[in-house]
Amino acid sequence: MNCKPTVLLLVFTRHFMWSRSDGQGGTTSFYYDDEITWLIAAAVLILIAWLVLKRFLRARRLRRPPPPLDRKSLNQALRVKNELSRRYLRPGVSNRIHAVGLGKTEPGSFCVQIFLNDNPTEELWTGSGSATPPAIYKGVPLELIEMPAAAFLEATLQSLPSNVTSGIRDRCEVITGGISGANSNLRGQSGTIGYFCTRRSMIRRQKQIHLLSNSHVFADLQKQSIDRQDLIMQPSPGEPGSNRPIASLIDYSALTFDDSDEPNHIDAAVAQLWDRQPHEPVIPFVGSVQGYVQKTDVQIGERACKFGRTTGYSEGVVFSIYLDIWIHYDRTGRAAFFKDQFLIEPATDFTKFVDKGDSGSLVLDPAQHAIGLVFAGTAEIPPAVKEKQPGGPIAADNHAATGRKRIEGYGVANPISEVLDRMKIDLVVADKAVSPRL
Repeated sequence: MNCKPTVLLLVFTRHFMWSRSDGQGGTTSFYYDDEITWLIAAAVLILIAWLVLKRFLRARRLRRPPPPLDRKSLNQALRVKNELSRRYLRPGVSNRIHAVGLGKTEPGSFCVQIFLNDNPTEELWTGSGSATPPAIYKGVPLELIEMPAAAFLEATLQSLPSNVTSGIRDRCEVITGGISGANSNLRGQSGTIGYFCTRRSMIRRQKQIHLLSNSHVFADLQKQSIDRQDLIMQPSPGEPGSNRPIASLIDYSALTFDDSDEPNHIDAAVAQLWDRQPHEPVIPFVGSVQGYVQKTDVQIGERACKFGRTTGYSEGVVFSIYLDIWIHYDRTGRAAFFKDQFLIEPATDFTKFVDKGDSGSLVLDPAQHAIGLVFAGTAEIPPAVKEKQPGGPIAADNHAATGRKRIEGYGVANPISEVLDRMKIDLVVADKAVSPRL
């Protein structure tokens, strides 16, 4: 028995809607045809498919091509890293181990890095005595690295380094990335306006320009919600110069503290730039953003740069990926646990990559693709290290005394692709760009 005509009748049929008198003794009836529903549904599906395809093609065009990578070795090392992170970074387990990440050994294979703070008299973990982790665990090399504990990089009143212009801390009539800016409630503190972004929307409309920075820069984390007092000041409230509001806080990532079971993934906030405020999508000494790098495509050892409120322009090298780390927040005295971050050490010509006040800076590769968003790092460097280049005699002496590598002046950054996806934003990409100094 052929059921096709019956099915078509069920799908395409006419439905009675209502009737009324035609004024001549007859009746006019109104019907609704199912074909209209199917045509509208098909048009909607085509529109949605077109929007999704358009967004995919744009994201693909702006995303840096992925490099060749040994995914099998990476996944093996990542599993070991996650296991050791859960073991050593739980509160109360160790007073010395404060971060665990993935790096590379001298031959170039992946290794798990275990970062120790500056308390050499303490045990590595409770009850360990003089014991240390094995050199190889489940087929993956382990490396112990000495590194001062990290903190959020909000700044109080302080002078700039002599080689940095004070203009980035002054009132700027044209807003750019890399200048001073922070929430109006953060009295006496300063941060960095990272760059410009737009909020994602399925509806085609004119994009409103927003500013991107950290939650602890653009938001008052001691408050429970956003209100009318959450204005972004430029320069920051902590600067000696006169400031004024330029934007309103729209959204930020809430942070959890003192809990490794609910890790933080980003420290990001978005503020709507007021329409009449002139701006230019550029970062001093770097140029305009040309795209972004997916979290999984960032390579250990690749070059990076940033421009921030305190240190200005600096260059670095990606030292660790998938970094799990405890970050201290001076404003509350508490610590936040972050998972799968990037650690960037200063390049040879720079004593440090970041300092207090650089929170919110955008990190880029040599082709001006965004890599990450700076939110933490070390703020102080021992005077002896400041006087000598990284990798020089001081680093050699430390290595000879302890048998371990040592990292100073580093920065910690959220993967920018994680920021974009979780905040549902896109970076503003200019048509033309100034070549960076890398």
